[in-house]
Amino acid sequence: MFGIMQHLSIVLCGSPQEAIDKGYSALDKYENAKLVTVKDVVVVKHGTTGGNRTVDFFMEDEEGNKYMFMVTGNLLKSIPC
Repeated sequence: MFGIMQHLSIVLCGSPQEAIDKGYSALDKYENAKLVTVKDVVVVKHGTTGGNRTVDFFMEDEEGNKYMFMVTGNLLKSIPC
């Protein structure tokens, strides 16, 4: 387990074409990437040891492999849009 993410690399794009131009089309960014479906998103009110919220993403790929990642709620709120 990698733990709770405390930082993210964030790239803001004004359009889908701008994202593609920056090299962020879904499968081009990582040559062997698999698409996953988000099955559940769980917000845990006191998810960290400090009592902060976490947002847990539960996903599954086409082969039935399951994945999960967790970020803090404050980290998501800090994304400028």
